[in-house]
Amino acid sequence: MDEFVKSLIKNGYLLTPSAYYLLVSYYKEGKFSLAELVKFAKSRGSFIIDNLIASEFLKSLGLSPEETKGGLISSGTESYISTGTPEEKATSSPQTQEIKEEGPTNSTGESYISTGNAPLIEEELEAFSEGMEQSEPLVSNGSEDNGETIIVFDKYGYPMQYFPEEISEEKEYSKYEDVIIEPNPGFTFAHIKEEYEIKFDVRNVKLRPPKVKNGSGKEGEIIVEAYTSLFRSRLAKIRKILRENSEISNVVDIGKLKYVREGEEVVIIGLVNSKREVSRGLIFEIEDQTGRIKVFLSKESEDYREAFKVLPDAVVAFKGVPSKKGIFFANRFYLPDVPLYRKQKPPLEEKVYAVLISDIHVGSKEFCEKAFLKFLEWLNGYVESKEEEEIVSRIKYMIIAGDLVDGIGVYPGQYSDLVIPDIFDQYEALANLLANVPDHITMFIGPGNHDAARPAIPQPEFYKEYAKPLYKLKNAIIISNPAVIRLHGRDFLIAHGRGIEDVVSFVPGLTHHKPGLPMVELLKMRHLAPTFGGKVPIAPDPEDLLVIEEVPDLVHMGHVHVYDSVIYRGVQLVNSATWQAQTEFQKMVNIVPTPGKVPIVDVESARVIKVLDFSGWC
Repeated sequence: MDEFVKSLIKNGYLLTPSAYYLLVSYYKEGKFSLAELVKFAKSRGSFIIDNLIASEFLKSLGLSPEETKGGLISSGTESYISTGTPEEKATSSPQTQEIKEEGPTNSTGESYISTGNAPLIEEELEAFSEGMEQSEPLVSNGSEDNGETIIVFDKYGYPMQYFPEEISEEKEYSKYEDVIIEPNPGFTFAHIKEEYEIKFDVRNVKLRPPKVKNGSGKEGEIIVEAYTSLFRSRLAKIRKILRENSEISNVVDIGKLKYVREGEEVVIIGLVNSKREVSRGLIFEIEDQTGRIKVFLSKESEDYREAFKVLPDAVVAFKGVPSKKGIFFANRFYLPDVPLYRKQKPPLEEKVYAVLISDIHVGSKEFCEKAFLKFLEWLNGYVESKEEEEIVSRIKYMIIAGDLVDGIGVYPGQYSDLVIPDIFDQYEALANLLANVPDHITMFIGPGNHDAARPAIPQPEFYKEYAKPLYKLKNAIIISNPAVIRLHGRDFLIAHGRGIEDVVSFVPGLTHHKPGLPMVELLKMRHLAPTFGGKVPIAPDPEDLLVIEEVPDLVHMGHVHVYDSVIYRGVQLVNSATWQAQTEFQKMVNIVPTPGKVPIVDVESARVIKVLDFSGWC
């Protein structure tokens, strides 16, 4: 294990991978001592040194937070993002926020950067380029064992020291075999015709594994080739989306910029290899299949705020003028984003409602059993008002966005947090509970990171040998993570939501406590987890299936255990919270869940019309 990480752990401090990248080279050069870093972290009241704390620490020493990064399409995949606190403008209501933006503006067609400023900017670019040539060992994404200490990463991406668990005694527990909730005999459910289509499911995409140059190629070479193919796929898909923007024309490949006439304004589209804040703006390194180039965007640009928030490995576009010295001076920045105007969907003949939930965590000692049973009773017509009676009678669908059970071995010390320590029994207990959902309600069920499924996203489905009871539920349809379900002509994008973690890590001012805003950033980038090598493991599939190719009517996520609802450019984004009360680990990292919150969606408008609160029984 790296001595730097080991020393911090011995002092009771943890270091995230992105913070490690920022600090390690300066530490090895003797720019600061371990004691200085620990003292600074202590003053911030945190035992976890993340990207933001690391950047503030370096700035306090007069050092520039830098990270190295190679090409995404052709070589390495390290990442850099700077810090800062541009304010997010939004208006909110008790349940739903409408994200408001300034209207579109037209470019003057002139370069924003004057030639008189170029020498200074080029000096900064050269300094940046020198920093990018450095190379340091990276922290492992999985676990590391050198015979002394094992480091693993918990569900939120934090590195933790692993201690083997001592299982002293067997636990007694219920699998809810005796839980039987019959529909209220005095309640009348509306007869609504079922109308759904699984528009996208990972299992329906035929992926061809990459070919190596010769039959003796090593496994590592195949994986590298797969990731290369994945990023090429991402670039092609989002490039197509960007070119639908009427403001984007005269697009030139980076490798052909040398043929552009002097002073001619063009557009380049590429992956963000790196981003750095300098005194006068932002410096990016952008890459496409033909080459790489440094791009400068001034702080005075109207697009600076949006450019500041973009994540590494996102695909973006710049409009501007290339210089003879290989620098692209941009005056406009474009995300793939969501169109301002979209065609209205035809009205439905009758009201249809859907229930959105996630993160049930059956098997955890913090599972809100009483609250969930009350919810099941409510679905069966045991209501307390005429309003609830009207809603319940017209609920036709229930969508569950992952983390159905708490799993086993997900993080160190989990055994002590479990009531049901057997993964098979967890799924049997879950199925026994969901068997009480009325037969007329169709359930769409997808996996999350706690479930028995492929850890890396996208997740095709559950491992059937573990989750077999789910597949036996007669009104359940298993979906992938992510998936797109079309309900009565409305498209619902369902994803567990791990990409929220990377947005919160890289964009200052965004937190787990308001997950709707990080979800908006993912929608703007038209990708569910853009950053490679961050907190979210991405599978080496030859095609990027995490691109949001078509704009949905609603986006449903979970993962962070906090309810939130926002509307952005006509798209409803919902995080459906959890059925798990606050765990000891969540207390340590200041994550305050909102268990028992259940959003009800009007399928016709794809809007949240009511949020039920069962937290009183949690």
